[in-house]
Amino acid sequence: MTSDLTCLPERLETRQAGALDAHALAAALARPIVFVDLETTGADAQRDRITEIGVVEVGPDGIQEWDILLDPEASIPPFIQGMTGITEEMVRGQPTFGSIAEGLIERLQGKLFIAHNARFDYGFLKTEFRRAGLTFRADVLCTLRLSRSLFPSVERHGLDALIARFDLAPKGRHRALADAELLWQFWQKIHGIYSVDLVEAAVKSLVKHASLPSGLTETSLDDVPDRPGVYMFHGDDDAPLYVGKSIHLRQRIRAHFSGDHTNGKDMQLSRQVRRVDWRETGCEAGALLLEAHLVKSLRPLYNQQLRHYDELFAWEMMEGMPAPRLRSNRLTDFSRHAALHGAFTSRTAARAWLGALANEHRLCQVTLLLEPAARRGNPCFARQLHRCNGACTGEESGPAHGRRTLAVIESQALRRWPFDGPVAWREADHQPWHVIEDWCYLGMANTLEEAAQLTEPPARFDIDTYQILLPYLSDLLARAVPLVSARGFMLTAPTPLPTRRDAAGRPRLTARSQPRDRAADTLSLFE
Repeated sequence: MTSDLTCLPERLETRQAGALDAHALAAALARPIVFVDLETTGADAQRDRITEIGVVEVGPDGIQEWDILLDPEASIPPFIQGMTGITEEMVRGQPTFGSIAEGLIERLQGKLFIAHNARFDYGFLKTEFRRAGLTFRADVLCTLRLSRSLFPSVERHGLDALIARFDLAPKGRHRALADAELLWQFWQKIHGIYSVDLVEAAVKSLVKHASLPSGLTETSLDDVPDRPGVYMFHGDDDAPLYVGKSIHLRQRIRAHFSGDHTNGKDMQLSRQVRRVDWRETGCEAGALLLEAHLVKSLRPLYNQQLRHYDELFAWEMMEGMPAPRLRSNRLTDFSRHAALHGAFTSRTAARAWLGALANEHRLCQVTLLLEPAARRGNPCFARQLHRCNGACTGEESGPAHGRRTLAVIESQALRRWPFDGPVAWREADHQPWHVIEDWCYLGMANTLEEAAQLTEPPARFDIDTYQILLPYLSDLLARAVPLVSARGFMLTAPTPLPTRRDAAGRPRLTARSQPRDRAADTLSLFE
């Protein structure tokens, strides 16, 4: 057997893994531990139920094994029956969880709770205890994470991988007591490789102890679902402090108070929290959308990203134009325009982006209006360095330069809003609806009737909503439900830049040849 020991500073003298006497190891433990495994009717702790519990208790008093089949009071899907071998006939007439809850909590209370992918088992048990009117909390250690910590260069850490790597002896698979017993074997093996002190140090680093602010209680966090959603911390006078998102709400919220803060700001935030709000969004995309919406509308003290941008800029470019033209969302509807490219928070950023593309693709900075023109026919600075194809000197025609420019920036073309008005969208049935119009997030609703009420505020292109939704565009097109909006909308047609050309086809952009355009004056490229 080979193992990666580079992550720890000390190693015992070479010895056969697993050579420690199990009873001696149990007697030497500083605190009792329980290895736990569950079999369930599915993966959702809120909807599914436990069918079997297996526990291996290890402590100074010795080693005890305990297991029980439970009536889940629900059907067991056929594929679960096939995987575990636990059939509905086997559990019919068995005790329910509620009937054994008090005895089980006494068995587990005060011991280090160890499981593989522990969040699953611990979450199911906490939910079942809550249904029974009991509160269960324990320090939790995940053996999957422990394996990753002790053997970081090893790729696989699933239970089957541990069986193969450490030559564990399974008495069965996907049965609760058999799998719990495998974890006890793994525990003995790692103590045959590392000293007790080193294993204890690794365990201590993985077992987090939440230190909750004075305004919060463990019970209040028990109600937080461990599903996708958005949460908000409130401070004194209910002031919004921080808005965050997670696909595992409860786990993420508790992590804020783990005491393992990476900087002073995290510590300061945790001390100021007085209340926590949360809302399930049904999917990760919904969490991203709602978080961005709340951060921009509430401007919480500790959120630095996703601030509202007063003005955005994009390059307008279409066939026949020799050079792109800078547009502002104050004057142009970015969600309805068919020829915009890129989205930038300042003119400087927009010009820098186009300039970098010009350098990379040998475009002419004079023709692009990024550099003041010298006398007609004189080469631009890049042409003098042989980094421009010569649109400034007539060696490349204006139309050819325009086509090359359009091809270069086309990959950054902004997608037009693909619907006639607002829509309600969700990734799966039984999830909340998210209302969007013109790439602007309007809110979340439980029903389509509620969603229709969210279409009253004026929608305006939002760059964060646009970027969040782009990866989900195919699903949005397939599942969105159009909503009726009382507001009309206006399409903003692109306006080609008027030009004159000389005999060589070069654009002649002089003050005399351009009509007066107040919008163009406002967005002049040269300030």
